Amino acid sequence: MHPEEHRLSDTRSTGTAMKLEFERTVPAAIEDVWRALTDTDDVEQYYFDSSVECSWMPGSPLTYSNADGEAVIVGEVLDVDEPNLLVHTFAFTKVGDKAAAADKPTKVTWTLDTEDDGTRISLRHQGFAGETPTWRSVEDGWEQVLDGLVLLFQDEV
Repeated sequence: MHPEEHRLSDTRSTGTAMKLEFERTVPAAIEDVWRALTDTDDVEQYYFDSSVECSWMPGSPLTYSNADGEAVIVGEVLDVDEPNLLVHTFAFTKVGDKAAAADKPTKVTWTLDTEDDGTRISLRHQGFAGETPTWRSVEDGWEQVLDGLVLLFQDEV
């Protein structure tokens, strides 16, 4: 993995909302990567064994559930431009992370771009009020999710 494939930035300025940004190149067509982000069978393979339920329309609820069917992350779809953009809110439930459940919802933006060697995913998670429990949970969690997504397609190559 190239150094640029890891976290691009973590803005830690005081007085402003903080954000995390990550990028990965996935060795697959953009339509296949979009499907992997939105199809529950694909999501389960790289997103901590979570299933996802959503209609992927702006305003629709978004729920990631554990193997027992309990919601661990909830949100609302804010914007969709298939297969290039998905924006949604993000909040842990008490089942997902008891400490983080008290945090205010944040915003996740997935941007997909076609490249010669696959699809470039840029993920921005923003709106943290500081190093909250949600920040601490997702700071490394997104790395694992994105690495898992890359591996999902490397196995097919």
